[in-house]
Amino acid sequence: MVSGRPLGVVLALVVVLGGVAAVTTAQQRALRAEEAHVVDHLERAPCLDEWGTSEGAVTKRASVTGLTLFGVRARVAMPYAYRVEVDGETVFADTSSKAVYEVTVVGTRRVAGDEIAPCWPPPS
Repeated sequence: MVSGRPLGVVLALVVVLGGVAAVTTAQQRALRAEEAHVVDHLERAPCLDEWGTSEGAVTKRASVTGLTLFGVRARVAMPYAYRVEVDGETVFADTSSKAVYEVTVVGTRRVAGDEIAPCWPPPS
């Protein structure tokens, strides 16, 4: 008779590795979504001369913070930098956005986060 213990260990390992893969995938999807969100706002900012994502001193990061009924919540930070003229002076900004995403099997939705508004006052 073969003991059920090795099979149980294998099944537990499969579940754990599947969970790790799901967490990694959720983090990557949340980071891609936040990068697209930041790019969209920077592209539409009429005051910017130059800008880029994944630049600057802040590190790109994501972590799963909880489970929802349909997926997971992921907190992300997306670095970005830009150059803008303020009162005739060139200002270089090095910052990051911070957001929370709900990542499900069918989509990724931003549920909270920083406003990306580099132009002041905002265009009307």
